[in-house]
Order: sequence, then structure tokens, then C-alpha cells
Amino acid sequence: MLPGAGIYCAPSHVSRSQEASLVNGKAIVIAIALMSLAVFPAIGQQASAPAIFTAAQARAGRVAYERTCGKCHTETVMGRKGDSGELPPLSSLSASYQKFIGPQMRRYVSQDLVWQGFVPPLAGKVFIGRWGDKTAAQLIARFQETVDDPYFQFEGINDEFTVNLTAYILQVNGAKAGSDPLTRTTTAIVSSVTR
Repeated sequence: MLPGAGIYCAPSHVSRSQEASLVNGKAIVIAIALMSLAVFPAIGQQASAPAIFTAAQARAGRVAYERTCGKCHTETVMGRKGDSGELPPLSSLSASYQKFIGPQMRRYVSQDLVWQGFVPPLAGKVFIGRWGDKTAAQLIARFQETVDDPYFQFEGINDEFTVNLTAYILQVNGAKAGSDPLTRTTTAIVSSVTR
């Protein structure tokens, strides 16, 4: 390089063909470096999970959960195990809810996970183990069965209740809200959105 000129000059003992090879080699190294900047940051990073519900649906679902399902599954969505401090306290629930929950613990097996308690969790490994390979539509349908059960006599239920409830449960399990609303026909696999 000539001092201050910004021009590269090969030493006198280097032939023109060697100089061309050197310049081409440097250009290749620079091109590879630039390409690696674009490619390597993506290695090890997962593609972001699809967003299949809106933030408004999840907010409405939380309110719906607290008014209904949270009574049995607890405010934490982690199920009822009979531990002290579970909210709401079992003793605060109506006699019909206490009867439904029952005095006997149940054993829930999901893939290789075992959970024991009165009411299973709606979040975490056991939940994903059971529902991870199902579609969001299948999860909505299962929740709808409970919502429609005359035993519970939920009040103020509309067509969007179960869809919003499902959005909230997906969010608690790690799914992110987006611009597309959740519907009863959403075919996304639960584990693909809860990564």
C-alpha cells in the first residue's frame, strides 16, 4: 500500500499473476466473512413460533378463567394438589365444586410424566405432554365440553368465551400474542406455538 494513497502495491518480488491470486483470495475471504455474518447468527436460533391469538383474546381469556376454571385448577393454572395456600381455598368453593373436586387424589399420566392431585394443571410439562401434539382447535373443543357441562352452570358464557380461554391457556404456556385471532378452526399444533 502506498503511504496515504489507499492504493495497494504488491512487493516487487510478487508477479502479476501471484498478485491477482492474492487479491482474488482476499476477495473470497471477505465474501465468506460477509456471508457468515448473515448465516451464522441464525444457527442455534429457532424460528419464532407462530402467533395464533390476539392480546385482547388472552386478556379476555384470563378474566374468563378466573371466573370459571380457576376455581378448580387454581389461580396459578398449575392444578389443585391439596397444598396449603392454593387459591382459591377449597373451603371457599361451593359444595358442588367441592364435591366435583372430590376427596380422592387422582393420578394423571402424560407421556413419561406423572402428576398426582385433585385437578390437573393447565400449564407446564404435564399439560404440554398431554396436549402438545393436538391442534388449537382440538384444545378449544375439549375446553368447550367442560364449559357446556351442565354440572358447572357457568354464567355469562358467549361464543367467544372458550376461544378466549384457550388463548389465555396458550399464553400461560409460553405462546405469544399476534395480530391473527384464534378461531375454532385454528390448526396450529399446540407445542409449535408454546415453545
